[in-house]
Amino acid sequence: MLTPATGGPDLACFGYLAYAQVKTVAAYPAANTGAQVDQVFPSLAGDAPIAALTARRLGSTAHLVSNRVSLDPAGQAVLDTLDTAGVTHHAIPSTTPGLGTPQLTIVTDHAGTRTWFAWLGNAVEQLAAVDLTPLTTARLVYIDCYRVLDDPAATAITASRAPLLLNLGGDPLSDAIAEAASRRPIAFVQTNLDERDAGHAQALASELYARLQPETVVVTLGSLGALGYTAAAAFWIEAPTAEIRHTHGAGAAFSGGLAHAYLTGATVQQAVRAACHAGTAHCAAISLPHQRTTAELTEEALS
Repeated sequence: MLTPATGGPDLACFGYLAYAQVKTVAAYPAANTGAQVDQVFPSLAGDAPIAALTARRLGSTAHLVSNRVSLDPAGQAVLDTLDTAGVTHHAIPSTTPGLGTPQLTIVTDHAGTRTWFAWLGNAVEQLAAVDLTPLTTARLVYIDCYRVLDDPAATAITASRAPLLLNLGGDPLSDAIAEAASRRPIAFVQTNLDERDAGHAQALASELYARLQPETVVVTLGSLGALGYTAAAAFWIEAPTAEIRHTHGAGAAFSGGLAHAYLTGATVQQAVRAACHAGTAHCAAISLPHQRTTAELTEEALS
């Protein structure tokens, strides 16, 4: 197994960074009609920033490898959230604003359905050229392996020098990711299925295990919890009961809890149980980040 250099963070997370606005409705409207919004709150997106944030709040040191944001209100909110939590990063722009901070609009309903609309700007292009040094010094490396990030994610996997937590985010495993990962130690492969597809979870986990040979495959299933799959056995961990206020970022918070538990020496089942609790806790609360002024961010960017 490759050994990372000393002095790095406990966890390094690779993925795109965006500002998200989450809106909750009682039920989705029919086409060409509308619905009253019950609540609106800001958040981070995608999964890597939320995973880093969750792990940091649990006590692990975390660094985010991502695209940069712009000096706009969305970028201010994103940076303040990361800085307040103590997640290190290089997301502050080194020049004046470009295309603007990537943004997502997420709509959830009371049934737990989640629909998203993403504008990523040039985030994927920036990830292809980002400094990957933190991935060589961390104790554990988390990488978002969505299809849209295929090439940068494969490059990040190749650069890493620690066990990996690969998040497919429900996307099929690509040949590029499988090939890059074949040369690296993998602690976890995580993906998700809709609750109605829970009966397919073990077959999916078995397929991913055969292709990637990780220590553990984890398939998250919303309020049903998660399936863990190892060489020894498959096991099921139920999600704790709570009043859920939204479902945005549930899988990412699960990843952060999983990473923190792994880093603190938990067994596989203990780690998946801790991850279920982290995901549920994330969805039961709302965080409203304070925004810094453009003048403060500009001074930081140019110093």
